[in-house]
Amino acid sequence: MAVPGGDAVRRLQAFIVEHQLEITTAPPEPGLGGHEGVVLVVSAPQNPALRITVFDEYGDARPDNPALCLALLNMQFRELGNAGGEMGRWAIAEGLDPAAAKTQTAFAQNQAAHAAFLAAYGPIPDVVSDLDWQLNAGPAQALRGLR
Repeated sequence: MAVPGGDAVRRLQAFIVEHQLEITTAPPEPGLGGHEGVVLVVSAPQNPALRITVFDEYGDARPDNPALCLALLNMQFRELGNAGGEMGRWAIAEGLDPAAAKTQTAFAQNQAAHAAFLAAYGPIPDVVSDLDWQLNAGPAQALRGLR
């Protein structure tokens, strides 16, 4: 019997292996706001490390679960895309103050990291919907269950 979300997990794990990615976590910039902020640090041989601030309202960012972190990273990249390059839209979606200098810096850094990630690795498999995250269903549940 197939595990619900198992294909999503395999696709994310294959992406990590293919690109030899290592994903670690770091605290966000002090004063950024958003109590769920965390920085994902993505590194691989022959490529510079990238730092991307994500807003992890469910506490999913765990360095011992790189597939789950990769899915979180993809969600942040989707948020950037949904903002259409508008920092204010992104800030409001993330619950940040659009007028704060640290918010503007985080947006610019995430935009640059997103472009660098795409250039180095291509798009992340988009396998977890927002609804799956919210309901802890299918792929989200499978990813959260990895140990």
